Amino acid sequence: REKGHAAEKADALEWLAAQAEGSIGAIFSAQVIEHLPPRDLTRLLELAHRALRPGGVLIAETVNPHPIGSFKAFWVDLTHTSPIFPEVAVALCGLAGFSSAEVVFPVGTGRLEEDRWVAGEY
Repeated sequence: REKGHAAEKADALEWLAAQAEGSIGAIFSAQVIEHLPPRDLTRLLELAHRALRPGGVLIAETVNPHPIGSFKAFWVDLTHTSPIFPEVAVALCGLAGFSSAEVVFPVGTGRLEEDRWVAGEY
């Protein structure tokens, strides 16, 4: 707000449900989806799909549980509900209506099969 941005504090599901269909160009969440119970995660993806305009993008960054170190560290935060494997995230996006989903490891090498086993988040 100090920088002139519109900002509000709200429950993500309630806020997305209140948005007009196709009204949002992009949605970003960092370290959020692993805190949601499965029903809420599914609902979040469905609401995001509904709220995004054609060509809009959802970015949901989370812990990659494939590397054993990340998987072990995941449970240090007791508010985590369950680890979400990249393959599951892609499938859930498809079930929510997204026509495509892509796994990207922001600090990876760009080689998916290698990054899947070593990059700590996706």
